[in-house]
Amino acid sequence: MSNMHQARPDRLRALLFGPVVLLAVAALAVLVFSGLFLVGRFDASAQFREEQMIAHGIVKKVNDFGARSIPQVNWDDAVANLDRRFDPDWTDQNIAAFLYTLNGVTNAFVVNSAGQPIYAAGQGRRAPIAIFGAFAAPVAAQLAVIRAAEAQRGALRKVEGSAEMIAVPIQQSGLAAVGGQLFVVSTTLVQPDFGTVAPSLRAPVVVTAVPVDTAFLGQVADRYMLQNLRLRPAGAIDQGRASIVLRDVVGREVGRLTWRPQRPGSAMLGRLSMPIVAAALIFILLSVSFARRTVQYANDLISSEARARHLAQHDALTQLPNRALMFERLRQIFAEARRKPGVTALHCLDLDRFKEVNDTLGHNAGDELIQEVAKRLRQVCRESDTVARLGGDEFVILQPGADSAGASHLTERVFEALREPFDLDYGMVEIGCSIGVTLISGGDIDVGEALRQADLALYRSKDGGGMLATFFEPDMDAALRMRRALESDLREAIATDGLTLVYQPQVDQHGTIKAAEALLRWVHPVRGPVAPGVFVPLAEETGLILDLGEYVFRRVFAETAAWHDLRIAINVSPIQLRSTALVPMLSRLIKQCGIDPAKYEIELTETALLGDDLVTRRNIARLKKLGFTIALDDFGTGYSSLSVLQRFSVDTIKIDRSFVKNLDAGEESAALVDAMVKLARALGLNVIAEGVETVAQMDRLAACGCQDFQGFLVGRPLSASDLRRMMREPV
Repeated sequence: MSNMHQARPDRLRALLFGPVVLLAVAALAVLVFSGLFLVGRFDASAQFREEQMIAHGIVKKVNDFGARSIPQVNWDDAVANLDRRFDPDWTDQNIAAFLYTLNGVTNAFVVNSAGQPIYAAGQGRRAPIAIFGAFAAPVAAQLAVIRAAEAQRGALRKVEGSAEMIAVPIQQSGLAAVGGQLFVVSTTLVQPDFGTVAPSLRAPVVVTAVPVDTAFLGQVADRYMLQNLRLRPAGAIDQGRASIVLRDVVGREVGRLTWRPQRPGSAMLGRLSMPIVAAALIFILLSVSFARRTVQYANDLISSEARARHLAQHDALTQLPNRALMFERLRQIFAEARRKPGVTALHCLDLDRFKEVNDTLGHNAGDELIQEVAKRLRQVCRESDTVARLGGDEFVILQPGADSAGASHLTERVFEALREPFDLDYGMVEIGCSIGVTLISGGDIDVGEALRQADLALYRSKDGGGMLATFFEPDMDAALRMRRALESDLREAIATDGLTLVYQPQVDQHGTIKAAEALLRWVHPVRGPVAPGVFVPLAEETGLILDLGEYVFRRVFAETAAWHDLRIAINVSPIQLRSTALVPMLSRLIKQCGIDPAKYEIELTETALLGDDLVTRRNIARLKKLGFTIALDDFGTGYSSLSVLQRFSVDTIKIDRSFVKNLDAGEESAALVDAMVKLARALGLNVIAEGVETVAQMDRLAACGCQDFQGFLVGRPLSASDLRRMMREPV
């Protein structure tokens, strides 16, 4: 009996415990399988979103590469030199070399109205037309679309607030496999920008090709935070990796991008694996933990997506909105203005003397300064305003609901905020800024045109010397056209030998001419004399400085090759000094002109040496090796240091005219000059004082130990023939 009584409780216990155990096991199994299912779904969903994002990103990057060539192709000069007549030299400089240097375009072609290639370039230099054959098929597909769009295009559209006419770009961009290499191929119709030259009915097109190489993949990987991004052949399948198909202009698969996708679900499963295998007695605790961790991971995903969205729309250094977000908000303001008319002020800001901070204190100091400027700009703006950073030291402020008085008030607050010194970790810094403002009423203007107007006003402020705010006026477009006209005239002057050189003597205490400085002059046939302070900066900004520098060296060598016992000083721009083409150009001219480099001195400014980049150091070393001597011009006005004088093996320093001018003002300037001369003598350097205009100045300089002089007192700039007669050299 006892056994029977004992068996019943056991049986009841089993009947009760069994279903509970089965239910617990079933529930645990459901949870496990549900968890695995959710993990897979999380991983698949995350991978799908990631693949969509990368696919859109590749399309945008391809289009962006194409858009970079539009300014050079949609240009009146391009119509004149590619369409109305074909100038291969112009094409070398403005299409092949320019796009290769600035945009990484390795191959460039010009195709005529009949679809035949008339120009080819590789690695920025002219190449045989035959290399176009490899690109013929993808270009033909794009060309058909271009010609169709060309046939349907209307008249030039009018620029807002101006009498200018501008063409809408016609371009096709896509991927193409050429010779086992993947390229971004863009075909752009040659059109005018301001309509001063009319295009043909069937204009030529410019074809550019940029390789999809390691740098390209690195940019994509960095932009979207991808791990182990690879370019695989068409049809390749990598198990366990996310991928997108890359197709060419006609839809054929030309490759695949694969990467290691994010696995949020798998990461979650790894964190929850131990609780899942725990005993059934703590099942509720595990369920609660599972739910809690799931919510936490979901929150992490949401936060990660929010961070990614923030990174895509904000500047990494300052956390301010970037160009994309600024354009989006400006479009929203314009859309609202179309429903409810209002005025919006668009401010473009550019920091004054920011480059000096970078050059003297380093890029880390520059980054810290940019962050501090961003903080101050946020403080002076309203919550409804948008402060954005476009890049470098350029900022934009959107000020909705602001008239001219409100915009002026904001510019004053900005000036006041930035006028205060910045106490950086690297030292105390004082800067300023220039501001361009455009007032936009209504929402019919294009976003890009609004920014262009503010940029034009900004350039006017910078030309005024900085710490100025300028409001956009329609006549500023005329000023831009005048600037472009001056650039075109300078190009022509260089090409047609329309510039002249004069030579200012450098003498010793006895009046003996020991050297001369070559100075460039330009007498415009219409404008008259154009100051070097105008056309030299213009040449630097437009990329003409290399051509201008070669012109100067060629003329000086030709005019002075036969001179004896007279050193000639030639000024070199910082941009020339940072160019890898400088030394090869000089080597070529030395052979052509048959000159002795030891007779010539290269004059550099202190600013040119402050960057201390590898190309600058190599160029100076190679110039010294060729036989040239090095002079440091305007000494004492920049940020001179003993390390600069020693590191770059300077031979001569030129005391700036500002010190010479102040010699009559007191003993302080004389003490400074005396210190400079002693420093130079201690380092074994030659010293020349420039800007000497009075006998008293020359006597004071001689008393300080200076033995060589340059200025109107000892000799004004002369032509080569006049200087030869003065030196009694044969003409």
